[in-house]
Amino acid sequence: MGWWLKWFVIGSLVAWFGYYRHQISQLSRTHTAGLSRIATSLANNTDSYQFFNRSEQMNNSYFECENIVYAHGICGNLQVPPIQRPCTPPLHIHLEQTEFFTLIQGHLAYQLGDKVYSCDIHTCPRPLIVPPLLSHTFWMHDNKEDLIVRVHAEPADKYNGLSQRFFENFAGINRDQHISIWQIFVLFENAQTYPASLPLPFMKIIVKLGALIGQLLGYKIEYEEYTTVEDNFN
Repeated sequence: MGWWLKWFVIGSLVAWFGYYRHQISQLSRTHTAGLSRIATSLANNTDSYQFFNRSEQMNNSYFECENIVYAHGICGNLQVPPIQRPCTPPLHIHLEQTEFFTLIQGHLAYQLGDKVYSCDIHTCPRPLIVPPLLSHTFWMHDNKEDLIVRVHAEPADKYNGLSQRFFENFAGINRDQHISIWQIFVLFENAQTYPASLPLPFMKIIVKLGALIGQLLGYKIEYEEYTTVEDNFN
């Protein structure tokens, strides 16, 4: 390959990356920063997150919110396999955080490792404890009423791991339909959260490389339209 062709290829790649980054920066985003309850869809028919006591949580190094999965939308459609519902997280692990799930309302189904369980407010563990590195997910098991689950994670800080900023941005990106595999890589790497579809060492490499490419393409860990700053904590 001649030197001129090499420079042409390099220049074309640089120009393409610049164009792509510009397109990402111009995406229209709904402004939900500062709201205590945010939905993951404009039609408000999937699920939402309720935030509270944010200053207390930050001062005490934990994160907590309530995830409300609506019975009247696609996430409550029991004819759709759980993993195909947009409110069902992929089977995943967290590197260092322990999660505590407390069922507030509805009928919960959840997977820990290879085992699947279901329970209601009378039979669910209170809380259901998921230690680091244990693969897990959950979904609505019965659509007679909305599913409400309190999610608690610790330790937590504002820079990485599960946090209110992660959920604010994850919800906003889904709501505005700006989701892409590169954006997911960027969010999940910062949250130290990895899909469990492959052994962890391989998945970490994939997510880290994907996050690097995603950031080169202009995707961010957080966006000001979605992210509540500490001065506005409730």
